[in-house]
Amino acid sequence: MAITTTIWPLQPHTEAKHVILRKYLDAWLPILTKYQGRVIIIDGFAGPGQYSNGEDGSPIIALKAVINHKIPIKSEIRFLFIEKEKDRCEFLKNKIGQIKLPDNIKFECVNDEFAKVIDSILDGMDKNNHNLAPTFTFIDPFGFSGVPLNIIKRIMKNKRCEVLISFMYEDIVRFLGLPQNQKNGTELFASDEWKNIIKEKDSELKEKQLHQLYQKQLENLADIKFVRSFKMRNKFDKCDYFLFFGTNNQLGLTKMKEAMWRVDPSGKFEFSDVTYNPSQTLLSPLRPNYTLLKSLIVKKFKGQEVKSEELKNFVITETPFLETHYKKTILKPMEKNGEIRVNRNGAKTGSYADGVVIEFL
Repeated sequence: MAITTTIWPLQPHTEAKHVILRKYLDAWLPILTKYQGRVIIIDGFAGPGQYSNGEDGSPIIALKAVINHKIPIKSEIRFLFIEKEKDRCEFLKNKIGQIKLPDNIKFECVNDEFAKVIDSILDGMDKNNHNLAPTFTFIDPFGFSGVPLNIIKRIMKNKRCEVLISFMYEDIVRFLGLPQNQKNGTELFASDEWKNIIKEKDSELKEKQLHQLYQKQLENLADIKFVRSFKMRNKFDKCDYFLFFGTNNQLGLTKMKEAMWRVDPSGKFEFSDVTYNPSQTLLSPLRPNYTLLKSLIVKKFKGQEVKSEELKNFVITETPFLETHYKKTILKPMEKNGEIRVNRNGAKTGSYADGVVIEFL
């Protein structure tokens, strides 16, 4: 059901999404601004910036990530908040006006449609042969209209840009098959492939295929090197939407995966309103599935000699796991048990640093 009020209650899955957003910005902003004089943060469906019980919305979370960072950020940070509903845009503008912003933070609230605003900006950039400054774009619509894949492609043409996109699966399944939504569906995927998938009777297969199609289009058509997703389940424990992250920077991928692990330390990258307990923090301490990680590594490298950095790249880019998950917990016991041989090439005993060669027996 569409929300028609200016502000509304915060749902648990939205809170989880905001934890991922905040943790990522906390980690990535100081890295990015260390070498860049200007950084842009765009919230394409900004909303009013506040929920009915006073909780912060995504624009305020992003602003506070800069203002309250433990290491002062000196680069210029330009925020662009786009919101097509006038009442919500005005509410957000007034809310930000109550916050004392440092001189290096500039913001603009635009009452218009996301795709229209971004197209206009990028048209101006193209006309003047300019590239976007490093930009993080958060795209969080209520439905699936107004988010054409071509916009994502144009943003990501600038290699220092990143996107975090809510892929509204439940709305897609419920409404995409209607005749009036055909155009929006084809723009969303930049393809007609969805038309056959949406007819699939097996709900699990349909979910898998639509997810795969959107990821494929982000990787191939939008030319995004690294794509990672996080699944949000609603109060009926059904898939509500996927949060897709896209970047061309491996360190950015690492930081986003770390943020996702904070919300789901099982490594499945899922959150469900059904199992959410408001008396417990979202950042609950769970153990990663080390057995799974070991099996993935062995399957990939059994019988091979590989450099430590190649193994690291595999874990970061091709599995849900982090660099911190495999050295002491996987490699050290494997070496002790004679499952691998390690040539450290002068590195200290017990090290699996870059340059070390590992033979999987």
